[in-house]
Amino acid sequence: MTHTVFRDFFLISLLVVMMVSCSHSSTSEPAEVYLLNQLDVAPDFEGGYNQFIRYLSESIKNAPEGTFDQLEEKIFIDFVIDKEGKVRQISIKTPIPLRAARELKSILENSPVWTPGQLNGQPVASFQTLPIKF
Repeated sequence: MTHTVFRDFFLISLLVVMMVSCSHSSTSEPAEVYLLNQLDVAPDFEGGYNQFIRYLSESIKNAPEGTFDQLEEKIFIDFVIDKEGKVRQISIKTPIPLRAARELKSILENSPVWTPGQLNGQPVASFQTLPIKF
């Protein structure tokens, strides 16, 4: 009988631990990401969009030789500028060689910090799509 009571106690304790774990994981939901047309103030790269394009162009030129040689098409990249202004969640939508994809992701991840977009006076994460023509 003691084994049954111990087993039942153990199973109930395990169930409680699992319920608590599940409830904690659901409260740490990812931050909401807004589209540009939902924002009061769009995110801004220091020096403006032209400076961002200049940063990308220079970084691509300085990439290891041959990284982007075979690319001749327009490439679309989705990413999020988080509420701290860092580029996150990079997704290259156009199929390209792995080496080029890794380099593009690295360039974007290492870009200078943006001024994040704002909604109701608060910084928020925002979704961006970037076309790059090689």
